[in-house]
Amino acid sequence: MYAEVMIVTNTFFNYTVLAFANKIGWIENQKRYLFLSALTAGVITVVFSHSMSTIFLSFFVMIAIAFWKKRSQIGKAIILTLLTSVFAGGLLTAIAPLYDNSSNLFMIMNFALIATGGLYLLTKHVLHLNITHGERELLYPSNVSLFGVSKELTLFIDSGNVCTEPLSNDPVHFVAAEMLREILPHELFEAISNWEFDGRAGLDKISKEYASKLRLIPIATIHKHKTWVVGIKYDQWMIGDQALPKGYIVMTKAREKFPHGADGILHSSSYFHLKKRSVG
Repeated sequence: MYAEVMIVTNTFFNYTVLAFANKIGWIENQKRYLFLSALTAGVITVVFSHSMSTIFLSFFVMIAIAFWKKRSQIGKAIILTLLTSVFAGGLLTAIAPLYDNSSNLFMIMNFALIATGGLYLLTKHVLHLNITHGERELLYPSNVSLFGVSKELTLFIDSGNVCTEPLSNDPVHFVAAEMLREILPHELFEAISNWEFDGRAGLDKISKEYASKLRLIPIATIHKHKTWVVGIKYDQWMIGDQALPKGYIVMTKAREKFPHGADGILHSSSYFHLKKRSVG
């Protein structure tokens, strides 16, 4: 049982390190490769823990599996993964004395959670700094397709928009309802516009014809009140010749609240997707 816990803990830690490097480096490799890599390195580390060479072996195996489809960026992946590991290692070294009287299992599980939390906060901080620094460049003309109909929209990337669809973790973008009126089916537009969350109502009042494209998405209002809204899965969203990753649109009532007269705001991750594509 102890070995299984060690493997899970190592896998958890490895995946967090790889995910950080993947995101901050704009590498955008698929998550399944990161997980397989993290698991493989975790097993090697636990099974051959008696050998010092295991550390080097597991690291290079982890990099090879995680980023084999991104060979042109392998150098950047190695550097970022090393820096992330050093950061996490330093963080754990600093708090290690607090666990002198704790069991090994309790200490290992806490270390994994603390390192993951630290890297998550660092990721958010780095993302925010990059987006804020380039804010004047974040207004983009775009073309969105919904139900086979396209519309030109000018969007602003908002560093504060980190809303995601909870099941898929796909990004959520916000667009003024008036800009979507002419491209959404009339019945659907009216149904979503009139839909209100009351704690019980789902999407049952909306035609089943459109149900597969809709999701209920939790959001927090400016007054910190939590509620749910209807997200619409778009067919395609192009900015220049670059397609945004799959995601959802939430319609909003007030267009004038968007910065710089934009028609809506994009998810914060869009900055890194577009930045990576422009330099990759």
